[in-house]
Amino acid sequence: MVRRQTDITTTEVRVYKYGLVPLGQFPEEAIEELWRANKLRNTLVDIHNNHFETFQEARCKADPLFAELVDRLDDLNEKIDTAYDAKRAARMLAGTRDPTHPDLEKANKDITSLKAARSSLYKEMKPARDRVDRIIDKKELQARFNEQVNSACKVENNGLYRHTVDAVADYFRTARDRVFSSGGKLRFHRFDGTGFFAFRFRRKGAKVYGVSLEEMFAGNRETDERFVFIGRDDSHKKARLRLRATLAGSRKKAERIRHEFDLIYHRPIPPDGVIQNGKIIRQRTGDRFTYHVVLTVKTPVKQAPKLKSSDAVGVDLGFRRVGESIRVAMITPGNPDEPPREVLAPEKMISALEHMEALKSEIDEAATELGKTIRPILRASPLPDDHKKFRLWKQAAKLPANVTLSFETAYKLSRWLLHDPDALPREAAHAIQKWWRANGRKYREIHNLRAKQLRNRKHFYRQVASEIVRLGRLIVLEDINLSVFAEARDKDTKLPSKARAQRFLASTSEFRNAITNAADREGIPHIRVQPQYTSKTCSACGFLNGDLTSEEEWACPKCGVIHDRDVNAALNIAKRGKDYFAKVGPSKARKPTVKQRN
Repeated sequence: MVRRQTDITTTEVRVYKYGLVPLGQFPEEAIEELWRANKLRNTLVDIHNNHFETFQEARCKADPLFAELVDRLDDLNEKIDTAYDAKRAARMLAGTRDPTHPDLEKANKDITSLKAARSSLYKEMKPARDRVDRIIDKKELQARFNEQVNSACKVENNGLYRHTVDAVADYFRTARDRVFSSGGKLRFHRFDGTGFFAFRFRRKGAKVYGVSLEEMFAGNRETDERFVFIGRDDSHKKARLRLRATLAGSRKKAERIRHEFDLIYHRPIPPDGVIQNGKIIRQRTGDRFTYHVVLTVKTPVKQAPKLKSSDAVGVDLGFRRVGESIRVAMITPGNPDEPPREVLAPEKMISALEHMEALKSEIDEAATELGKTIRPILRASPLPDDHKKFRLWKQAAKLPANVTLSFETAYKLSRWLLHDPDALPREAAHAIQKWWRANGRKYREIHNLRAKQLRNRKHFYRQVASEIVRLGRLIVLEDINLSVFAEARDKDTKLPSKARAQRFLASTSEFRNAITNAADREGIPHIRVQPQYTSKTCSACGFLNGDLTSEEEWACPKCGVIHDRDVNAALNIAKRGKDYFAKVGPSKARKPTVKQRN
Protein backbone atom coordinates (compact mmCIF):
# COMPACT_ATOMS: atom_id res chain seq x y z
CA MET A 1 0.00 0.00 0.00
CA VAL A 2 1.35 3.41 -1.01
CA ARG A 3 1.06 6.03 1.71
CA ARG A 4 -0.51 9.41 1.05
CA GLN A 5 1.49 12.60 1.39
CA THR A 6 1.31 14.23 4.84
CA ASP A 7 3.57 17.25 4.37
CA ILE A 8 0.84 19.54 3.00
CA THR A 9 1.88 22.43 5.22
CA THR A 10 5.46 22.57 3.90
CA THR A 11 4.87 21.70 0.24
CA GLU A 12 2.52 22.77 -2.54
CA VAL A 13 1.47 21.01 -5.74
CA ARG A 14 1.73 22.71 -9.12
CA VAL A 15 0.84 21.57 -12.63
CA TYR A 16 3.29 21.90 -15.52
CA LYS A 17 1.93 21.56 -19.06
CA TYR A 18 4.09 21.04 -22.15
CA GLY A 19 3.42 20.57 -25.85
CA LEU A 20 4.30 17.23 -27.41
CA VAL A 21 5.35 16.50 -30.99
CA PRO A 22 4.73 12.82 -31.85
CA LEU A 23 7.52 11.23 -33.87
CA GLY A 24 5.97 9.17 -36.62
CA GLN A 25 2.43 7.86 -37.01
CA PHE A 26 0.47 7.68 -33.76
CA PRO A 27 -0.22 3.96 -33.08
CA GLU A 28 -3.69 2.56 -33.77
CA GLU A 29 -3.34 0.41 -30.64
CA ALA A 30 -3.01 3.61 -28.57
CA ILE A 31 -6.21 4.98 -30.11
CA GLU A 32 -7.95 1.72 -29.15
CA GLU A 33 -6.65 2.26 -25.60
CA LEU A 34 -8.30 5.70 -25.55
CA TRP A 35 -11.52 4.12 -26.84
CA ARG A 36 -11.45 1.60 -23.99
CA ALA A 37 -10.97 4.43 -21.45
CA ASN A 38 -13.95 6.28 -22.96
CA LYS A 39 -15.96 3.05 -22.84
CA LEU A 40 -15.10 2.60 -19.16
CA ARG A 41 -16.28 6.13 -18.40
CA ASN A 42 -19.57 5.53 -20.24
CA THR A 43 -19.98 2.20 -18.45
CA LEU A 44 -19.67 4.00 -15.10
CA VAL A 45 -22.21 6.62 -16.25
CA ASP A 46 -24.60 3.81 -17.23
CA ILE A 47 -24.15 2.18 -13.81
CA HIS A 48 -24.87 5.54 -12.15
CA ASN A 49 -28.02 6.13 -14.22
CA ASN A 50 -29.33 2.61 -13.57
CA HIS A 51 -28.56 2.96 -9.86
CA PHE A 52 -30.42 6.27 -9.70
CA GLU A 53 -33.46 4.75 -11.43
CA THR A 54 -33.37 1.74 -9.08
CA PHE A 55 -33.08 4.07 -6.11
CA GLN A 56 -36.06 6.15 -7.28
CA GLU A 57 -38.13 3.02 -7.95
CA ALA A 58 -37.44 1.77 -4.44
CA ARG A 59 -38.49 5.13 -3.01
CA CYS A 60 -41.68 5.23 -5.09
CA LYS A 61 -42.66 1.68 -4.09
CA ALA A 62 -42.13 2.50 -0.43
CA ASP A 63 -44.26 5.68 -0.49
CA PRO A 64 -47.08 6.40 -3.02
CA LEU A 65 -47.03 10.10 -2.03
CA PHE A 66 -43.36 10.37 -2.99
CA ALA A 67 -44.12 8.59 -6.29
CA GLU A 68 -46.73 11.24 -7.06
CA LEU A 69 -44.21 14.01 -6.37
CA VAL A 70 -41.66 12.34 -8.68
CA ASP A 71 -44.25 12.20 -11.49
CA ARG A 72 -44.96 15.89 -10.99
CA LEU A 73 -41.21 16.67 -11.11
CA ASP A 74 -40.74 14.70 -14.34
CA ASP A 75 -43.66 16.57 -15.89
CA LEU A 76 -42.18 19.94 -14.83
CA ASN A 77 -38.74 19.08 -16.22
CA GLU A 78 -40.31 18.13 -19.54
CA LYS A 79 -42.20 21.44 -19.63
CA ILE A 80 -38.98 23.37 -18.86
CA ASP A 81 -37.17 21.63 -21.74
CA THR A 82 -40.07 22.48 -24.04
CA ALA A 83 -39.98 26.11 -22.85
CA TYR A 84 -36.27 26.38 -23.69
CA ASP A 85 -36.97 24.94 -27.15
CA ALA A 86 -39.68 27.57 -27.61
CA LYS A 87 -37.25 30.28 -26.50
CA ARG A 88 -34.65 29.21 -29.06
CA ALA A 89 -37.33 29.16 -31.76
CA ALA A 90 -38.39 32.69 -30.70
CA ARG A 91 -34.77 33.84 -31.02
CA MET A 92 -34.57 32.43 -34.53
CA LEU A 93 -37.78 34.16 -35.63
CA ALA A 94 -36.92 37.47 -33.91
CA GLY A 95 -33.30 37.41 -35.06
CA THR A 96 -32.04 38.71 -31.70
CA ARG A 97 -31.03 37.70 -28.16
CA ASP A 98 -32.28 40.95 -26.65
CA PRO A 99 -34.36 39.95 -23.55
CA THR A 100 -36.56 43.04 -23.97
CA HIS A 101 -38.01 41.70 -27.24
CA PRO A 102 -41.68 40.78 -26.56
CA ASP A 103 -41.37 37.16 -27.73
CA LEU A 104 -38.20 36.56 -25.69
CA GLU A 105 -39.66 38.36 -22.69
CA LYS A 106 -42.69 36.04 -22.74
CA ALA A 107 -40.44 32.96 -23.15
CA ASN A 108 -38.30 34.07 -20.19
CA LYS A 109 -41.38 34.61 -18.03
CA ASP A 110 -42.60 31.10 -18.84
CA ILE A 111 -39.21 29.60 -17.95
CA THR A 112 -38.95 31.63 -14.72
CA SER A 113 -42.46 30.57 -13.69
CA LEU A 114 -41.76 26.89 -14.36
CA LYS A 115 -38.42 27.02 -12.50
CA ALA A 116 -40.12 28.68 -9.52
CA ALA A 117 -42.68 25.88 -9.49
CA ARG A 118 -39.87 23.32 -9.60
CA SER A 119 -38.07 25.02 -6.68
CA SER A 120 -41.28 24.87 -4.63
CA LEU A 121 -41.66 21.21 -5.55
CA TYR A 122 -38.07 20.48 -4.47
CA LYS A 123 -38.88 21.94 -1.03
CA GLU A 124 -42.04 19.86 -0.85
CA MET A 125 -40.12 16.71 -1.82
CA LYS A 126 -37.33 17.09 0.76
CA PRO A 127 -39.29 15.93 3.86
CA ALA A 128 -40.93 13.17 1.84
CA ARG A 129 -37.52 12.01 0.54
CA ASP A 130 -36.02 12.07 4.05
CA ARG A 131 -38.94 10.04 5.32
CA VAL A 132 -38.78 7.41 2.59
CA ASP A 133 -34.96 7.13 2.86
CA ARG A 134 -35.45 5.91 6.42
CA ILE A 135 -37.71 3.15 5.12
CA ILE A 136 -35.71 1.69 2.21
CA ASP A 137 -32.48 -0.27 2.57
CA LYS A 138 -30.00 2.30 1.30
CA LYS A 139 -26.97 0.27 2.38
CA GLU A 140 -27.92 -2.66 0.19
CA LEU A 141 -28.51 -0.43 -2.84
CA GLN A 142 -25.22 1.39 -2.29
CA ALA A 143 -23.35 -1.88 -1.83
CA ARG A 144 -24.77 -3.13 -5.15
CA PHE A 145 -23.67 0.11 -6.85
CA ASN A 146 -20.14 -0.12 -5.38
CA GLU A 147 -19.86 -3.75 -6.47
CA GLN A 148 -20.78 -2.87 -10.06
CA VAL A 149 -18.33 0.06 -10.14
CA ASN A 150 -15.50 -2.03 -8.68
CA SER A 151 -16.17 -4.79 -11.21
CA ALA A 152 -16.06 -2.32 -14.13
CA CYS A 153 -12.79 -0.85 -12.80
CA LYS A 154 -10.97 -4.19 -12.60
CA VAL A 155 -8.09 -4.19 -15.04
CA GLU A 156 -8.97 -7.68 -16.29
CA ASN A 157 -12.45 -6.40 -17.26
CA ASN A 158 -11.41 -3.30 -19.20
CA GLY A 159 -7.89 -4.03 -20.48
CA LEU A 160 -6.48 -0.67 -19.35
CA TYR A 161 -3.44 0.20 -17.28
CA ARG A 162 -4.27 0.61 -13.59
CA HIS A 163 -3.30 4.30 -13.40
CA THR A 164 -5.57 5.18 -16.32
CA VAL A 165 -8.43 3.27 -14.67
CA ASP A 166 -7.88 5.15 -11.40
CA ALA A 167 -7.89 8.52 -13.21
CA VAL A 168 -11.11 7.71 -15.11
CA ALA A 169 -12.76 6.57 -11.87
CA ASP A 170 -11.67 9.78 -10.07
CA TYR A 171 -13.12 11.95 -12.85
CA PHE A 172 -16.35 9.96 -12.68
CA ARG A 173 -16.67 10.40 -8.91
CA THR A 174 -16.01 14.15 -9.19
CA ALA A 175 -18.64 14.51 -11.92
CA ARG A 176 -21.08 12.43 -9.89
CA ASP A 177 -20.61 14.58 -6.79
CA ARG A 178 -21.16 17.69 -8.90
CA VAL A 179 -24.38 16.21 -10.32
CA PHE A 180 -25.72 15.49 -6.83
CA SER A 181 -24.96 19.05 -5.68
CA SER A 182 -26.29 20.81 -8.80
CA GLY A 183 -29.18 18.56 -9.77
CA GLY A 184 -27.79 17.93 -13.27
CA LYS A 185 -27.38 14.68 -15.18
CA LEU A 186 -24.37 12.59 -16.18
CA ARG A 187 -24.16 12.17 -19.94
CA PHE A 188 -22.36 9.74 -22.19
CA HIS A 189 -19.27 10.85 -24.12
CA ARG A 190 -19.10 10.05 -27.81
CA PHE A 191 -15.58 8.87 -28.67
CA ASP A 192 -13.89 11.24 -31.11
CA GLY A 193 -10.28 10.04 -30.84
CA THR A 194 -9.45 12.19 -27.81
CA GLY A 195 -8.50 11.14 -24.29
CA PHE A 196 -5.51 10.65 -22.01
CA PHE A 197 -2.96 8.11 -20.79
CA ALA A 198 -2.23 8.31 -17.05
CA PHE A 199 1.10 7.60 -15.32
CA ARG A 200 2.41 7.63 -11.75
CA PHE A 201 6.07 7.87 -10.73
CA ARG A 202 7.76 6.23 -7.74
CA ARG A 203 11.27 5.24 -6.85
CA LYS A 204 11.82 1.51 -6.57
CA GLY A 205 11.10 0.42 -3.02
CA ALA A 206 9.69 3.83 -1.98
CA LYS A 207 6.42 4.08 -0.06
CA VAL A 208 5.31 7.42 -1.52
CA TYR A 209 4.99 8.64 -5.09
CA GLY A 210 7.48 11.15 -6.46
CA VAL A 211 10.75 11.31 -8.41
CA SER A 212 13.00 14.12 -9.58
CA LEU A 213 13.28 15.07 -13.25
CA GLU A 214 16.83 13.71 -13.42
CA GLU A 215 15.65 10.32 -12.18
CA MET A 216 13.29 10.10 -15.17
CA PHE A 217 16.17 10.12 -17.67
CA ALA A 218 16.92 6.56 -18.76
CA GLY A 219 19.26 7.27 -21.68
CA ASN A 220 19.82 4.19 -23.82
CA ARG A 221 19.40 1.64 -21.04
CA GLU A 222 16.41 -0.70 -21.05
CA THR A 223 13.77 0.00 -18.43
CA ASP A 224 10.30 -1.26 -17.52
CA GLU A 225 9.07 2.24 -16.73
CA ARG A 226 6.14 3.36 -18.90
CA PHE A 227 7.25 7.03 -19.01
CA VAL A 228 10.94 7.92 -19.40
CA PHE A 229 13.13 10.55 -21.04
CA ILE A 230 15.81 9.18 -23.34
CA GLY A 231 17.57 12.38 -24.40
CA ARG A 232 17.70 16.16 -24.55
CA ASP A 233 18.20 18.54 -27.49
CA ASP A 234 19.25 22.14 -26.75
CA SER A 235 19.76 23.16 -30.40
CA HIS A 236 16.25 24.65 -30.64
CA LYS A 237 15.09 27.98 -29.24
CA LYS A 238 13.35 26.00 -26.50
CA ALA A 239 14.94 22.81 -25.24
CA ARG A 240 13.35 19.53 -26.29
CA LEU A 241 13.25 16.37 -24.22
CA ARG A 242 12.86 13.06 -26.02
CA LEU A 243 10.05 11.14 -24.28
CA ARG A 244 9.33 7.44 -24.67
CA ALA A 245 5.96 6.31 -23.31
CA THR A 246 4.20 2.95 -23.21
CA LEU A 247 0.65 3.69 -24.36
CA ALA A 248 -0.93 0.25 -24.77
CA GLY A 249 -0.28 -3.46 -24.49
CA SER A 250 0.05 -5.98 -21.70
CA ARG A 251 2.68 -6.59 -19.05
CA LYS A 252 4.70 -8.67 -21.52
CA LYS A 253 7.52 -6.58 -22.95
CA ALA A 254 7.02 -7.91 -26.49
CA GLU A 255 3.36 -6.78 -26.54
CA ARG A 256 3.89 -3.24 -25.26
CA ILE A 257 3.10 -0.38 -27.65
CA ARG A 258 5.61 2.42 -27.17
CA HIS A 259 5.81 5.77 -28.88
CA GLU A 260 8.31 8.61 -28.80
CA PHE A 261 7.61 12.35 -28.57
CA ASP A 262 9.56 15.57 -28.45
CA LEU A 263 8.54 17.49 -25.32
CA ILE A 264 8.93 21.27 -25.74
CA TYR A 265 10.56 22.16 -22.40
CA HIS A 266 9.61 25.84 -22.18
CA ARG A 267 9.16 26.02 -18.41
CA PRO A 268 11.86 24.34 -16.28
CA ILE A 269 10.79 22.23 -13.33
CA PRO A 270 12.49 23.43 -10.11
CA PRO A 271 15.49 21.31 -9.04
CA ASP A 272 13.75 20.55 -5.72
CA GLY A 273 10.50 19.62 -7.48
CA VAL A 274 9.14 16.09 -7.07
CA ILE A 275 7.11 14.76 -10.04
CA GLN A 276 4.26 12.60 -8.76
CA ASN A 277 2.08 11.80 -11.77
CA GLY A 278 1.41 12.77 -15.34
CA LYS A 279 -0.96 12.48 -18.28
CA ILE A 280 -0.39 12.44 -22.02
CA ILE A 281 -3.44 14.13 -23.56
CA ARG A 282 -4.64 13.71 -27.13
CA GLN A 283 -6.94 16.57 -28.10
CA ARG A 284 -8.84 17.35 -31.29
CA THR A 285 -8.18 20.70 -32.99
CA GLY A 286 -10.40 20.96 -36.06
CA ASP A 287 -9.78 17.82 -38.13
CA ARG A 288 -6.35 17.20 -36.59
CA PHE A 289 -5.01 16.20 -33.16
CA THR A 290 -2.62 17.94 -30.79
CA TYR A 291 -0.70 16.36 -27.90
CA HIS A 292 0.27 17.65 -24.46
CA VAL A 293 1.77 16.26 -21.31
CA VAL A 294 0.69 17.43 -17.87
CA LEU A 295 2.98 16.77 -14.90
CA THR A 296 1.94 17.21 -11.26
CA VAL A 297 4.94 18.52 -9.32
CA LYS A 298 5.31 18.94 -5.56
CA THR A 299 7.62 21.77 -4.48
CA PRO A 300 8.52 23.34 -1.11
CA VAL A 301 6.27 26.22 -0.07
CA LYS A 302 7.87 29.61 -0.66
CA GLN A 303 7.98 31.95 2.26
CA ALA A 304 5.99 35.10 1.55
CA PRO A 305 8.44 37.91 0.77
CA LYS A 306 8.24 41.25 2.48
CA LEU A 307 6.00 43.57 0.51
CA LYS A 308 7.83 46.45 -1.18
CA SER A 309 5.07 48.91 -0.40
CA SER A 310 2.12 49.31 1.96
CA ASP A 311 -0.05 50.17 -1.05
CA ALA A 312 -2.29 47.68 -2.82
CA VAL A 313 -2.95 46.99 -6.50
CA GLY A 314 -6.65 47.07 -7.42
CA VAL A 315 -7.84 45.03 -10.42
CA ASP A 316 -11.22 45.86 -11.95
CA LEU A 317 -12.16 43.03 -14.33
CA GLY A 318 -14.57 43.67 -17.15
CA PHE A 319 -15.29 43.83 -20.85
CA ARG A 320 -15.42 47.11 -22.72
CA ARG A 321 -14.84 47.91 -26.37
CA VAL A 322 -12.13 50.59 -26.68
CA GLY A 323 -11.37 51.67 -30.23
CA GLU A 324 -10.18 48.63 -32.15
CA SER A 325 -9.50 46.57 -29.01
CA ILE A 326 -11.17 45.22 -25.87
CA ARG A 327 -10.44 46.43 -22.34
CA VAL A 328 -10.06 43.31 -20.20
CA ALA A 329 -9.22 45.06 -16.94
CA MET A 330 -8.13 48.30 -15.34
CA ILE A 331 -5.26 48.08 -12.84
CA THR A 332 -4.49 50.87 -10.39
CA PRO A 333 -2.07 51.16 -7.47
CA GLY A 334 -3.71 52.22 -4.22
CA ASN A 335 -1.95 55.57 -4.53
CA PRO A 336 -4.07 57.91 -6.73
CA ASP A 337 -0.89 59.75 -7.82
CA GLU A 338 0.38 56.68 -9.70
CA PRO A 339 -1.04 56.24 -13.22
CA PRO A 340 -3.48 53.39 -13.86
CA ARG A 341 -2.81 50.67 -16.41
CA GLU A 342 -5.34 49.67 -19.03
CA VAL A 343 -5.13 46.00 -20.07
CA LEU A 344 -6.15 45.84 -23.72
CA ALA A 345 -6.38 42.64 -25.74
CA PRO A 346 -3.82 42.87 -28.58
CA GLU A 347 -5.39 44.18 -31.79
CA LYS A 348 -3.93 41.25 -33.75
CA MET A 349 -5.98 38.88 -31.61
CA ILE A 350 -9.13 40.91 -32.26
CA SER A 351 -8.58 41.10 -36.00
CA ALA A 352 -7.86 37.35 -36.14
CA LEU A 353 -11.12 36.69 -34.32
CA GLU A 354 -13.06 38.93 -36.69
CA HIS A 355 -11.58 37.00 -39.61
CA MET A 356 -12.52 33.74 -37.90
CA GLU A 357 -16.12 34.92 -37.39
CA ALA A 358 -16.36 35.87 -41.06
CA LEU A 359 -15.17 32.40 -42.07
CA LYS A 360 -17.68 30.78 -39.70
CA SER A 361 -20.48 32.85 -41.22
CA GLU A 362 -19.50 31.76 -44.74
CA ILE A 363 -19.37 28.02 -44.05
CA ASP A 364 -22.48 28.23 -41.84
CA GLU A 365 -24.44 29.69 -44.75
CA ALA A 366 -23.08 26.96 -47.02
CA ALA A 367 -24.02 24.30 -44.42
CA THR A 368 -27.55 25.74 -44.23
CA GLU A 369 -27.96 25.32 -47.98
CA LEU A 370 -26.48 21.82 -47.76
CA GLY A 371 -29.04 20.93 -45.07
CA LYS A 372 -31.92 21.99 -47.34
CA THR A 373 -30.58 19.68 -50.04
CA ILE A 374 -29.79 16.54 -48.04
CA ARG A 375 -32.48 16.57 -45.34
CA PRO A 376 -35.30 15.08 -47.46
CA ILE A 377 -32.89 12.57 -49.00
CA LEU A 378 -31.67 11.36 -45.59
CA ARG A 379 -35.20 11.16 -44.21
CA ALA A 380 -36.16 8.92 -47.10
CA SER A 381 -33.27 6.55 -46.25
CA PRO A 382 -33.37 6.11 -42.44
CA LEU A 383 -30.70 4.20 -40.54
CA PRO A 384 -31.59 1.51 -37.97
CA ASP A 385 -31.58 2.67 -34.33
CA ASP A 386 -28.62 0.44 -33.48
CA HIS A 387 -26.42 1.79 -36.30
CA LYS A 388 -23.20 3.32 -34.93
CA LYS A 389 -23.86 6.54 -36.91
CA PHE A 390 -27.57 6.76 -36.12
CA ARG A 391 -27.19 9.83 -33.90
CA LEU A 392 -25.21 11.67 -36.60
CA TRP A 393 -27.84 10.77 -39.21
CA LYS A 394 -30.54 12.00 -36.83
CA GLN A 395 -28.72 15.33 -36.29
CA ALA A 396 -28.86 15.96 -40.05
CA ALA A 397 -32.19 14.37 -41.02
CA LYS A 398 -34.46 15.07 -38.05
CA LEU A 399 -33.65 18.72 -37.37
CA PRO A 400 -36.62 20.86 -36.29
CA ALA A 401 -37.94 23.21 -38.95
CA ASN A 402 -36.49 26.26 -37.15
CA VAL A 403 -32.96 24.80 -36.84
CA THR A 404 -30.40 24.84 -39.64
CA LEU A 405 -27.64 22.33 -40.30
CA SER A 406 -24.46 23.40 -38.46
CA PHE A 407 -21.08 23.36 -40.17
CA GLU A 408 -19.80 21.00 -37.42
CA THR A 409 -22.44 18.41 -38.38
CA ALA A 410 -21.61 18.91 -42.06
CA TYR A 411 -17.95 18.30 -41.22
CA LYS A 412 -18.77 15.07 -39.35
CA LEU A 413 -20.81 13.83 -42.30
CA SER A 414 -17.93 14.53 -44.69
CA ARG A 415 -15.46 12.68 -42.43
CA TRP A 416 -17.85 9.72 -42.26
CA LEU A 417 -18.00 9.54 -46.07
CA LEU A 418 -14.21 9.72 -46.25
CA HIS A 419 -14.01 6.33 -44.49
CA ASP A 420 -17.25 4.89 -45.90
CA PRO A 421 -18.10 6.49 -49.29
CA ASP A 422 -21.23 4.35 -49.81
CA ALA A 423 -22.75 5.01 -46.37
CA LEU A 424 -25.31 7.55 -47.64
CA PRO A 425 -27.44 7.86 -50.80
CA ARG A 426 -25.37 8.96 -53.80
CA GLU A 427 -27.09 12.34 -54.26
CA ALA A 428 -26.61 13.30 -50.58
CA ALA A 429 -23.01 12.02 -50.55
CA HIS A 430 -22.19 14.06 -53.66
CA ALA A 431 -23.60 17.25 -52.08
CA ILE A 432 -21.69 16.68 -48.81
CA GLN A 433 -18.40 16.02 -50.60
CA LYS A 434 -18.90 19.13 -52.73
CA TRP A 435 -19.46 21.18 -49.54
CA TRP A 436 -16.25 19.83 -48.04
CA ARG A 437 -14.17 20.57 -51.14
CA ALA A 438 -15.41 24.17 -51.05
CA ASN A 439 -15.16 24.70 -47.27
CA GLY A 440 -12.62 22.20 -45.87
CA ARG A 441 -9.76 24.71 -45.92
CA LYS A 442 -11.90 27.32 -44.16
CA TYR A 443 -12.90 24.78 -41.51
CA ARG A 444 -9.27 23.94 -40.74
CA GLU A 445 -8.32 27.62 -40.74
CA ILE A 446 -11.04 28.43 -38.17
CA HIS A 447 -9.82 25.81 -35.72
CA ASN A 448 -6.16 26.63 -36.24
CA LEU A 449 -6.85 30.34 -35.72
CA ARG A 450 -8.83 29.63 -32.58
CA ALA A 451 -6.12 27.43 -31.08
CA LYS A 452 -3.43 29.97 -31.95
CA GLN A 453 -5.31 32.91 -30.44
CA LEU A 454 -6.03 30.99 -27.23
CA ARG A 455 -2.30 30.30 -26.89
CA ASN A 456 -1.51 33.96 -27.57
CA ARG A 457 -4.06 35.06 -24.98
CA LYS A 458 -2.59 32.79 -22.32
CA HIS A 459 0.92 34.07 -23.01
CA PHE A 460 -0.22 37.71 -22.95
CA TYR A 461 -2.08 37.31 -19.64
CA ARG A 462 0.89 35.57 -18.04
CA GLN A 463 3.15 38.46 -19.04
CA VAL A 464 0.78 41.05 -17.55
CA ALA A 465 0.34 38.97 -14.38
CA SER A 466 4.13 38.75 -13.93
CA GLU A 467 4.41 42.53 -14.23
CA ILE A 468 1.71 43.00 -11.56
CA VAL A 469 3.41 40.55 -9.20
CA ARG A 470 6.81 42.23 -9.64
CA LEU A 471 5.34 45.39 -8.07
CA GLY A 472 5.58 43.51 -4.75
CA ARG A 473 2.24 44.81 -3.43
CA LEU A 474 -0.92 43.29 -2.08
CA ILE A 475 -3.15 42.32 -5.04
CA VAL A 476 -6.88 42.95 -4.63
CA LEU A 477 -9.42 41.38 -7.02
CA GLU A 478 -13.19 41.47 -7.30
CA ASP A 479 -15.15 38.53 -5.94
CA ILE A 480 -17.59 38.20 -8.84
CA ASN A 481 -19.15 35.39 -10.81
CA LEU A 482 -17.21 35.56 -14.05
CA SER A 483 -19.81 33.50 -15.90
CA VAL A 484 -21.55 36.84 -16.52
CA PHE A 485 -18.78 37.53 -19.03
CA ALA A 486 -18.98 34.09 -20.65
CA GLU A 487 -20.59 33.12 -23.94
CA ALA A 488 -23.47 30.77 -23.07
CA ARG A 489 -26.00 29.02 -25.27
CA ASP A 490 -29.12 30.11 -23.41
CA LYS A 491 -27.90 33.48 -22.11
CA ASP A 492 -29.79 36.59 -23.22
CA THR A 493 -27.77 39.60 -24.25
CA LYS A 494 -28.13 42.67 -26.41
CA LEU A 495 -24.64 42.08 -27.78
CA PRO A 496 -24.43 40.98 -31.42
CA SER A 497 -22.70 37.71 -32.25
CA LYS A 498 -19.43 39.51 -33.04
CA ALA A 499 -19.35 41.23 -29.64
CA ARG A 500 -20.20 37.99 -27.83
CA ALA A 501 -17.31 36.27 -29.58
CA GLN A 502 -15.00 39.12 -28.56
CA ARG A 503 -16.18 38.76 -24.97
CA PHE A 504 -15.22 35.10 -25.17
CA LEU A 505 -11.79 36.06 -26.51
CA ALA A 506 -11.22 38.40 -23.57
CA SER A 507 -11.78 35.58 -20.99
CA THR A 508 -11.54 37.60 -17.79
CA SER A 509 -11.56 34.36 -15.79
CA GLU A 510 -8.30 33.25 -17.40
CA PHE A 511 -6.76 36.64 -16.65
CA ARG A 512 -7.77 36.41 -12.99
CA ASN A 513 -6.36 32.89 -12.76
CA ALA A 514 -3.08 34.05 -14.33
CA ILE A 515 -2.76 36.75 -11.65
CA THR A 516 -3.51 34.42 -8.72
CA ASN A 517 -1.20 31.69 -10.06
CA ALA A 518 1.68 34.15 -10.50
CA ALA A 519 1.06 35.62 -7.04
CA ASP A 520 1.01 32.18 -5.41
CA ARG A 521 4.18 31.20 -7.22
CA GLU A 522 6.05 34.25 -5.92
CA GLY A 523 4.42 34.32 -2.47
CA ILE A 524 2.63 37.66 -3.03
CA PRO A 525 -0.61 37.92 -1.00
CA HIS A 526 -3.88 38.39 -2.87
CA ILE A 527 -7.45 38.73 -1.64
CA ARG A 528 -10.91 39.25 -3.12
CA VAL A 529 -13.41 41.89 -2.09
CA GLN A 530 -17.08 42.39 -2.83
CA PRO A 531 -17.45 44.68 -5.87
CA GLN A 532 -20.79 46.32 -4.95
CA TYR A 533 -20.82 50.09 -5.53
CA THR A 534 -17.12 50.27 -6.43
CA SER A 535 -18.04 52.01 -9.70
CA LYS A 536 -20.56 54.37 -8.10
CA THR A 537 -18.52 55.42 -5.06
CA CYS A 538 -16.22 58.40 -5.47
CA SER A 539 -12.66 57.25 -4.71
CA ALA A 540 -11.74 60.83 -3.70
CA CYS A 541 -14.42 61.67 -1.13
CA GLY A 542 -16.41 58.44 -0.65
CA PHE A 543 -19.75 59.83 -1.95
CA LEU A 544 -22.12 57.16 -3.31
CA ASN A 545 -23.64 58.32 -6.61
CA GLY A 546 -26.85 56.29 -6.67
CA ASP A 547 -28.06 57.98 -9.86
CA LEU A 548 -25.14 56.64 -11.93
CA THR A 549 -26.17 54.18 -14.64
CA SER A 550 -23.77 53.00 -17.37
CA GLU A 551 -21.76 56.19 -17.99
CA GLU A 552 -18.09 55.53 -18.76
CA GLU A 553 -17.11 58.88 -17.26
CA TRP A 554 -18.80 60.85 -14.49
CA ALA A 555 -18.24 63.79 -12.16
CA CYS A 556 -18.77 63.45 -8.42
CA PRO A 557 -21.77 65.65 -7.39
CA LYS A 558 -20.11 66.30 -4.01
CA CYS A 559 -16.43 67.07 -4.72
CA GLY A 560 -16.50 67.55 -8.50
CA VAL A 561 -13.72 65.07 -9.30
CA ILE A 562 -14.13 63.55 -12.78
CA HIS A 563 -13.78 59.77 -12.84
CA ASP A 564 -13.19 57.13 -15.47
CA ARG A 565 -15.65 54.48 -14.34
CA ASP A 566 -13.17 51.55 -14.42
CA VAL A 567 -10.28 53.52 -12.91
CA ASN A 568 -12.50 54.66 -10.06
CA ALA A 569 -13.69 51.08 -9.44
CA ALA A 570 -10.10 49.78 -9.35
CA LEU A 571 -9.09 52.48 -6.83
CA ASN A 572 -11.99 51.55 -4.54
CA ILE A 573 -11.15 47.85 -4.86
CA ALA A 574 -7.54 48.57 -3.86
CA LYS A 575 -8.69 50.65 -0.88
CA ARG A 576 -11.03 47.92 0.41
CA GLY A 577 -8.31 45.32 0.19
CA LYS A 578 -5.72 47.59 1.79
CA ASP A 579 -8.01 48.40 4.73
CA TYR A 580 -8.73 44.73 5.32
CA PHE A 581 -5.05 43.77 5.02
CA ALA A 582 -4.16 46.41 7.64
CA LYS A 583 -6.62 44.82 10.08
CA VAL A 584 -5.81 41.11 9.70
CA GLY A 585 -2.15 41.21 8.65
CA PRO A 586 -0.25 38.96 6.21
CA SER A 587 -1.25 35.68 7.91
CA LYS A 588 -4.85 35.93 6.65
CA ALA A 589 -4.17 37.79 3.41
CA ARG A 590 -4.69 34.71 1.23
CA LYS A 591 -8.29 34.34 2.30
CA PRO A 592 -10.23 33.97 -0.96
CA THR A 593 -13.01 36.43 -0.11
CA VAL A 594 -13.39 39.47 2.07
CA LYS A 595 -17.00 40.21 2.95
CA GLN A 596 -17.70 43.93 2.87
CA ARG A 597 -20.70 45.89 4.09
CA ASN A 598 -21.79 48.56 1.69
